[in-house]
Amino acid sequence: MPFGVYKNFADCVAKNQSKSNPKAYCATIQKKVEGKKESKISEKFGKIDLKEIQGEYHSKGYIATTHKDSVGDIIQKETMDQWADDINSADNSTADNVSIHHKREDLNLAGRGEKSARVEQLDDGEYGLFVDTHHNKTHPDFADTVYQIDNDFLTHYSIEFDTHDESSTSRENVGGDWVRYIEPGTDLVGYGLASPRTVVNENTQIQEHGYKELIHFKEKHSEGKKMQKKEEKPAEEAPTEEPKDAPKEEPTKEAPKEEKKEDTPEEKKDEKPAEGKEDIKELKETIRKEVIADLKETVEKKKPIIVNKEKIEKKEMELKELNDFKEAMTKEPTATNYKERAYEQSKILELQWKEASNLHSALDKKSAWIGGSQNSTSSPFEIKEGKIQFKTLTTDSNYVGAQTTYWDALDNYEQTPAELNDIYGPVIINQLNEETTAWNLLPKDNMSGASAIRFRARTAEGGSNPPGSVAYGSTPNWTRYAVRRKFNLNFVTYKADVAVEFEEIELARAAGGIGDIYADEIKWATSKLMSNINVDLLTSSTTPSESEPYTFEQTIKTTGNLYGKSVQASGYTTLAAAGVDDVDSAPITLEKMRAMIDAVRIKGAKITDIAFITSYTQRRKVITQYQAIQRSFPTSARIGFEGQVEIDGVPIYPDKDANADDLWLVDLTHMRVGVKKAATYVEFGLTELKRKGIIWMMVNLYNTNPSHNYWAFDFATT
Repeated sequence: MPFGVYKNFADCVAKNQSKSNPKAYCATIQKKVEGKKESKISEKFGKIDLKEIQGEYHSKGYIATTHKDSVGDIIQKETMDQWADDINSADNSTADNVSIHHKREDLNLAGRGEKSARVEQLDDGEYGLFVDTHHNKTHPDFADTVYQIDNDFLTHYSIEFDTHDESSTSRENVGGDWVRYIEPGTDLVGYGLASPRTVVNENTQIQEHGYKELIHFKEKHSEGKKMQKKEEKPAEEAPTEEPKDAPKEEPTKEAPKEEKKEDTPEEKKDEKPAEGKEDIKELKETIRKEVIADLKETVEKKKPIIVNKEKIEKKEMELKELNDFKEAMTKEPTATNYKERAYEQSKILELQWKEASNLHSALDKKSAWIGGSQNSTSSPFEIKEGKIQFKTLTTDSNYVGAQTTYWDALDNYEQTPAELNDIYGPVIINQLNEETTAWNLLPKDNMSGASAIRFRARTAEGGSNPPGSVAYGSTPNWTRYAVRRKFNLNFVTYKADVAVEFEEIELARAAGGIGDIYADEIKWATSKLMSNINVDLLTSSTTPSESEPYTFEQTIKTTGNLYGKSVQASGYTTLAAAGVDDVDSAPITLEKMRAMIDAVRIKGAKITDIAFITSYTQRRKVITQYQAIQRSFPTSARIGFEGQVEIDGVPIYPDKDANADDLWLVDLTHMRVGVKKAATYVEFGLTELKRKGIIWMMVNLYNTNPSHNYWAFDFATT
């Protein structure tokens, strides 16, 4: 049987004659690399695999319990039930991610929780979340981790969770101490290994650890063997009864010892008589070191795509397109005038698309792509100033063994092949941000680690009971206060298809063609994606579902249900908008707009947070009224208005996708977008004579204070 880099045991012995003991050396390698032994325990159990799992190391224990910890937190059992589900189906969460001492700068996983997490009742009546942790043997600190676990330096687990700004917690005074209850809705974002000095819950100890598979079964089996030996003991002692007439000669006390020496294991036959215990110990240590060195050398040889130093040193000269792309992606407009700035930004975006196309073609020629990399899974992103931005500092690289900067990953394209989304991802996101749409006015929240949008919204007004003033010296009775309830919304997936025939690609590249037509198609697909999202936001009245997002019409309402609750029901009154008016084809007036502003301000909205969103038709009608009011003797040949149109300090934003008769007044601090997945390009495999892929993202709209919004519709359009 082949093992490691050798064909078989004999091949290993033949190639390691320089070792101090070739047979022992190869036996150790065979045990470590293959490590598989099958034992037929009984007909009842069949074959049970008692192998060492190719060096796979596991630890087991409770990562969280319902005990009060040293910082005053108590985790509810229902919360741990949710976490167990998250670990067991960790496709959309990081609940199963393991770290060491919560080192956030270490972006390599130290391990992952197996999909067998469960909540168990403990002996004291409390509950614990039991997890089997599979440790990452490729982690740089794996050997240290195993040593610290085996020698009780790392003894506990410690969890990491997100309460979404305390929205999933409650506090209670228990025995004079404030206790914070961690409720369902809190996201488990991972857990770590901790020492006794840093752990906050002493009940989260590591229960079991080691390399062996089926540890629990083997313990039972060993107990069974002990029981069997115990039962056989009287039978062994029975022959000691001698007949009364037997000779009374007894063997000397040394005799049994001599027999025991004769029954030594077979492997000791090969040992030289002169070798004592110290010689054997030294030999084993020598073999162990030689095996480790050999295995390390084997691992180094198997590292993928490692190039020689000379090739790395000249890569900058070989790929001019990379430098041009990097320069284009870091360009910013310098103009201060808004018109000139907008024009300059559009030119920068055109340049970015061009350089992305050039870099793509250059990498195609060098075949510098990760195998299967066209199926990119996600764009690394962050939210800055309400916009999605491609996160250039954390691109993963399994090839260099660590997280590197985005630019470093591209610089090392020969060692770390690029992905298509590494090139098109940032340009797609830049274009989405530059589209003048209502969607881009709304603040975005990074929910990449969440399985759903979870938030709390005010559902009822506060007050005092009894109402009115109280007498001097009396104690107020705070029995009525603003009610906030928790809501969960699903993410909705948007996509735009990209496809170009091979013939069209070839003709476009030829003399007189437009160049890289596929990059141009991605550009247009990006605009289409933005348009689809924006049209839904402003015009869709479809009931929200798994495939239908929340929209302005489904969020700003005074009747019906919002987030599954009636906006007219007692206890949910602030889910209702400040107003929804059908103006019955009346023309838009400044008076109506001011009435809408007053209505939302009475509900608590700030003048600095609200904005009108409407069609170009209604904006034109408002400007016409402005011009009639401000008519004066002209002193300039320039006619009309410049800059942002406002009324009483509230800006008016026109949108090409809005219905011609709609006027929205929106609080931009509470009308928000949760982003699970930023726009990501994915290329499909070749199944026909065309190149194709999709751009997709996962988002949804939510509102934490719906009463700060107003909708008026059916304004005159002619």
